[in-house]
Amino acid sequence: MLRHASAKNDKFTQENDHEKPLDSIGERESINLSNWLKNIYIDLDLIISSDAKRATQTSELVFKPLGKTFEKNSSFYLCTYEEILQTIRKLNDKFNSVAIVGHEPSISDTLRALVGTSRPDLEKILNTVYQPCTMTFVYFNANNWNSLNEKDGILEEYLTPEMINMKNEKN
Repeated sequence: MLRHASAKNDKFTQENDHEKPLDSIGERESINLSNWLKNIYIDLDLIISSDAKRATQTSELVFKPLGKTFEKNSSFYLCTYEEILQTIRKLNDKFNSVAIVGHEPSISDTLRALVGTSRPDLEKILNTVYQPCTMTFVYFNANNWNSLNEKDGILEEYLTPEMINMKNEKN
């Protein structure tokens, strides 16, 4: 799961929030994440993004350089974790690795709903709010998506933009 990158802009109100673009920090963070994903050879079968401008811009900057396209999902804007979980349960079983790009608080709520266990160093992460451009990796030991239940996941990785910068500097 990935929260859209930074999109601070005082010109946008609740009425036009859907059209709020990434700011320069968000663009840079997205490119850094894309570079990291390229270096570790993550291969995603499907990317589903909120159709809000900042989420689609994040998806384009992160996944397009990896040769990936993404589907827009209008229900991921201002949704609950139940709506994301419902979408996941309807996925075709041919997809093994899926990225969900969305917003707060639905992304962190979805993480809390799906994760039953985690690496010991990540246990406290479930009680935090996703920063912009933070990505988590959750593993499911399931044969099909429609049998996925809450708390079935194992939190494998939690990456903030600062962590990505440190990892990119090492490479």
